[in-house]
Amino acid sequence: MATYGNEKGNGLNKTAPKYLKKTGRSMWSRLMPLIGDSLEESDKALIESYCFNYQLLREAYEDILENGIQYALFKVIMTPTGEVIDEHHFEGYKSNPACKTLSDATAKLNMLGQQLGLSPQSRAELAKLPKPNDKQETMADLLGGDNVDVDF
Repeated sequence: MATYGNEKGNGLNKTAPKYLKKTGRSMWSRLMPLIGDSLEESDKALIESYCFNYQLLREAYEDILENGIQYALFKVIMTPTGEVIDEHHFEGYKSNPACKTLSDATAKLNMLGQQLGLSPQSRAELAKLPKPNDKQETMADLLGGDNVDVDF
């Protein structure tokens, strides 16, 4: 099975998890070439969550296109004896629950995208981090080398 690996030998599966639908799998295959080399196996849950929330966002959007952002709410009005007075009494409008799903999925995608380095700001912050091959200064270097005499 093909993997995207990194220098430590860790790798993530190139193929998306089976529970993702076509939309989620499509996002997986678009993400892996962009960020697969820089991720560890422990990051897999973040990628799965990102793809799943993208899938939810698209499903909610399709529902909103089909049913609108709100729908009319009707109530049956009856007498105390059970006689129907008005079968379709208009009560007002109710928000489509898919609107909340869309909003929640968008917020989660933004948060997960920042954690995965998908936003310009998070990429800039990641670029500031020292590279693993950069020389790390030890405490002895900061204090003047190995020739530090300490009297207690």
